[in-house]
Amino acid sequence: MKTFTILGTGWLGFELAKVLKNKYKIKVSSRNDEKQKIYEEEGFTSYILNEQNLDFLEELLDTNYLFINYPPSKFENYLNFLEKIYNHEKIKNIEKIIFISSTSIYPNIIGNFDEKYKITDSSSKIVFDAEKLIENKSNIIFRVSALVGENRYFGKRSANKIVEFPESLINFVHRNDVISATKFVIENNLTGIFNLCSKEHPTKKEIYSFNSKKYNFDIPIFLDNNFFLDRKIDGSKIENLGFKYKYNDVFSF
Repeated sequence: MKTFTILGTGWLGFELAKVLKNKYKIKVSSRNDEKQKIYEEEGFTSYILNEQNLDFLEELLDTNYLFINYPPSKFENYLNFLEKIYNHEKIKNIEKIIFISSTSIYPNIIGNFDEKYKITDSSSKIVFDAEKLIENKSNIIFRVSALVGENRYFGKRSANKIVEFPESLINFVHRNDVISATKFVIENNLTGIFNLCSKEHPTKKEIYSFNSKKYNFDIPIFLDNNFFLDRKIDGSKIENLGFKYKYNDVFSF
């Protein structure tokens, strides 16, 4: 049985581990003892890994497949942490490295953005710098749109708050589709950069209003204005290779 390591075992990584546990020996990183106990109770081999403790990095990188999913906001020096991972001698022996990036790498302007778009003005410098650091050392880079699924849905954090530009479009992808895409690129031995984004692009007002009724929270206060951001992420590149998104309609799942 091959080994699959997940660095950054949060809301996405933990679910990925549970989906893959019957096919691979799973290793996961833990930020602290409490998380480590939770992961071990699920049957995963877990090691502490954080900015202050890289003692078990070698064990984690002794693997066939590596999935890296760290939110930059959780780190004092995100780029330095990534550099330590990618500079480890074990990294060159890994069959496939999958790095989770974000569609925030594209500028926050009107447009339709695919992987061919030349980025000169990213809306997130840290995401842009991270990709530049790891792009030649990773087999797959997933640029992931806003993640939804299970207990994550649009609008709750904006309950009874002012929402500007309510007619602006939302780009999203379901967690299960990210997990399926991960399996797809491994099974088909793919490499490259892929946007992960569903085909549908509802407005903030549409989905926030819908979810306020569905999940019983106060409707946001929509600030009427004429401007809206027609910014669409094109997630079709991976579809053209045979992948199928299962969760395109955010109003039905």
